[in-house]
Amino acid sequence: MFSWARSCWHAVCSRGRSSRATGLTEVRMSAVVTGPAERDRLERAVAAHGVGRLAGVRETGSENDRTWIAATDTGRTVVIKEFPAAPAGAASARMQAALLAHVARTDPRLPVPRLLAGENGRPLTVEEGRSVLVTTFCTGVPLEDITLDETVVDSLADAQTHLLAALRDADPVQLSVPEVNEWSLDAVLDAGHLVPVHTPPLLHTTLKEIIAGFREHVVPVRDTLPAQVLHADCNLSNVLVENGAVSGIIDFGDAVHAPRVYDLAVTACYLGLALGDLEHPLVARYLATTGRACALDERETALVPLLVLARVALVILLGRESARRAPGRAAYQLRYDHLAERVLLARARRTTEREE
Repeated sequence: MFSWARSCWHAVCSRGRSSRATGLTEVRMSAVVTGPAERDRLERAVAAHGVGRLAGVRETGSENDRTWIAATDTGRTVVIKEFPAAPAGAASARMQAALLAHVARTDPRLPVPRLLAGENGRPLTVEEGRSVLVTTFCTGVPLEDITLDETVVDSLADAQTHLLAALRDADPVQLSVPEVNEWSLDAVLDAGHLVPVHTPPLLHTTLKEIIAGFREHVVPVRDTLPAQVLHADCNLSNVLVENGAVSGIIDFGDAVHAPRVYDLAVTACYLGLALGDLEHPLVARYLATTGRACALDERETALVPLLVLARVALVILLGRESARRAPGRAAYQLRYDHLAERVLLARARRTTEREE
């Protein structure tokens, strides 16, 4: 299993870096690699949202839905998100549309995609039983493709705290936002059985300690912590940067209603993975800045290190399990796997050395 995960990671590398920052010209020039039926479906989706005819399209990585960056003959670049025909797909589409609409109303300055209305005047259309959203395209380069520095980290902290403020009074019931999902931090409590299946023996103790620590320290106080609707997945792919500033926060598909500190811990995790050190000064800077802006209390601040580790554990355990269940999307699911394993292996080795 471990060699399988590594081989999947090599496949990711061989495909090159993220294409999320693709601009209008490049999209226009790229070949439409879809079949006739799929192209027709995308053509209808674009036409139904009043942005012209399809001129070029490129599919990007995605977990559950399918996402394309599309250029139209009117000179616009848009994003097409198509959701599975199952009830869960329709529910996710409704939730994401509601969240984007809420953020646009609450704080129009925030760099999130804007919904484009369909022929029915609503953002959601249906093509062959699949819900479809078409949004504006956020330009920029994903965090995973840039060198992190203080300017970028400060911009990220500012954008995320403003997004939290915009979502603070959002009604999770009205917006169909769940309290848990597969990737919410609480999911680590149910991931223990995956430890021996997907990780080498050196990591077993470390991962089991993370899960036990979450159960012992987070669960007893979880329901007393300040909670709200969260984006919950500001990872290295979902934050775009242009000229040193955040230009896009995308993909609200993992939104949950949960303790607000969860949101900051998730982002801190991915910053630490990118920097190769969960305690890197830039991670500390991000947490100090967001902590002040959100006025985190002592309980929330004390939980951050454990919450960060919980997300690292999920990156490995759920990422590998998801890749096993859906091999066709293994490259996407495992894109941070090597970073997470490297961080936890270093932690496990330090623990072993101290014990010796």
